[in-house]
Amino acid sequence: MRRFAAVVVALMMLACPALADTVVSDLGDSYLRSGPGLNYAKLDVLEQGDMAEYLGQMSYDERGVGWYNVLFDGESGWVSSRYTRLETDDGWDWNADALWVRATGGRVYLRSGPGTEYDDVGAIVKGECLRYLDQTRYDESGAAWYKVQNYSYGEAWVSSVYTELTQNYTEATGDDVGTFGSYIRTEGRVNVRSGPGLAWDTLGELGSGVTATYQGNYSVDERGVTWYQIAFEGGSGWVSARYCTLY
Repeated sequence: MRRFAAVVVALMMLACPALADTVVSDLGDSYLRSGPGLNYAKLDVLEQGDMAEYLGQMSYDERGVGWYNVLFDGESGWVSSRYTRLETDDGWDWNADALWVRATGGRVYLRSGPGTEYDDVGAIVKGECLRYLDQTRYDESGAAWYKVQNYSYGEAWVSSVYTELTQNYTEATGDDVGTFGSYIRTEGRVNVRSGPGLAWDTLGELGSGVTATYQGNYSVDERGVTWYQIAFEGGSGWVSARYCTLY
């Protein structure tokens, strides 16, 4: 029935002038969520080809990913711009107009301010992109620093010496994928263990949506599962990558 309704809407749009901007799910299915981020509840799903009415509001999550506020099947919610396309009467395309800061070096540190004297608040690796926040500052040597949306810290700064501004979003590639970051966020209840594997003792538990500091060490167990070492209760512990995301 939903697919039939989507077809009817499409035919109506062809037959008469568009009355509102639309968001189209064109890269597979996309969840409609109660808020602009992965931690919000799933309300519905836009199947590939479905269209929703754009309500004129956009928000960015902690990863710098844009979310559209839409009306779909009579319900208001948010969909990720990674899997959808905004079509407007004036031809504006968020995905084309967005600017990103992409790491060109192997490991690029993020700072709390525009210079190396500021605190280290994280890192990105070659190919990884963060949302550019439209501010550039220059340090004493004349090097440019870009203000970006960092995953967990919020706003941060990164040197132009090891990055570039781009309209093309890319992901980290090679051996660095999934092993560099500053924090983990759980995707459900996760056991914290004394070592990198199921055979190690359980030290405690982290609830869903909890953020913990990643200590930069990881290990792969006999099943091929990656484990991250994190700060836990004044010491350290290990959590499985199957139940958390590294930022």
